[in-house]
Amino acid sequence: MNRDRLWNERFMERLKELLRYGRYIFNDHLLIVLLFAVGGGAYYYKDWVATLDETFPTAGLFAVAFAILLTNGTVITFLKEADKIFLLPIETNLTSYFVRSYILTVLWRLSITFIVLLILIPIYLQTTGTGKALLVFSGLLVLLQFLNLYTRWKVDYDTDQASVTWDLTVRLLLNGLLVFFFINKRFALFAIVCIIFVIYAVYFRNKMKNSGLPWERLIVNEERRMAFFYRIANLFTDVPQLRNRIKRRKWADMFMKSRRWTPSSTYSFLFVRTFFRSGDYFGLFMRLTVIAALLIWGLNGSYIAFAIAILFIYLTGFQLISLWKHYDAVIWPDLYPVGEDTKKKAFLKIMLNILWTQNIIFTVSFITSFEFQRGLLLFLVLSGFCYAFLFLYCKKRIEKLD
Repeated sequence: MNRDRLWNERFMERLKELLRYGRYIFNDHLLIVLLFAVGGGAYYYKDWVATLDETFPTAGLFAVAFAILLTNGTVITFLKEADKIFLLPIETNLTSYFVRSYILTVLWRLSITFIVLLILIPIYLQTTGTGKALLVFSGLLVLLQFLNLYTRWKVDYDTDQASVTWDLTVRLLLNGLLVFFFINKRFALFAIVCIIFVIYAVYFRNKMKNSGLPWERLIVNEERRMAFFYRIANLFTDVPQLRNRIKRRKWADMFMKSRRWTPSSTYSFLFVRTFFRSGDYFGLFMRLTVIAALLIWGLNGSYIAFAIAILFIYLTGFQLISLWKHYDAVIWPDLYPVGEDTKKKAFLKIMLNILWTQNIIFTVSFITSFEFQRGLLLFLVLSGFCYAFLFLYCKKRIEKLD
């Protein structure tokens, strides 16, 4: 078997999969919203950076941000479940295959790291350093990325899951200290931590020197990586590869028991239970709501908070539209003695309740950081947007889906 051809085939297969779903994710609507969000954010970010001085904790910010980025991530291997059987006989001949995977992963992780660095450069130049120091810091990030992925690759050979948890904790601390000491120009301490990191990596290399390839661990890593991507893609289109997860949330029973359900509210009952229990609908709602509420609160009454609130309500509503098609592959709802109009009214009602809840949370977050009058204005603006989104856009969208 030609290992290079195998890697090329797997790479192209993965690339086609990403492009296939990527065109659904980055649709025209989302691109327009992102364009306005990035433009508005850059404008206010520039003004905010201009207010910073030497007292700003730049070293701490850089340490936290880059420690997380450098520590996170596993080698992209493209392995599949059947590989642990069919590729096992040639395990010792797959070195070139995994070297290419390692290099690809380093380049991918570095692209993310340098995007974050570009965003943080204005803060660094405003409060701490110069362009020359940034060049050295960029080189440090490259070396640390190579070292982190190499260490994680060796740790994955350990069958004990506790080793992975321990490794993430240790490397998170080491990466944070290295960045912190470098930004603060504490080069003696920086050198000591560097030596400790190298010793740590060498320790795992020697420990796993004679271990066989961790097929199960590597396959699980790939499945988790793609599951994460599929969950994002599933917010925009149906993804057959995604396995829906059902999770009982006992605390949500109060929403089911608080009203009397009748035959005419069949779909209302079904959609409410689905929202709380099935897939990632509730998790999506919570993540977007919490992130937006914190951003709105942190903007201290700025009108950019209005744009952020509208953006996140749009994202929530747009991505929850998939709830309408959730039971299309199940025959039993077709047997319900209720009409299609009843289903449509039930769906729009639960969507309205969800977006209305977000509206209230965003308004409260805004008022606690600024004033009641402008908060009331935000509430009215979001209320108008919710109704416009549901009855001008969402209603037509679900009609097209049918």
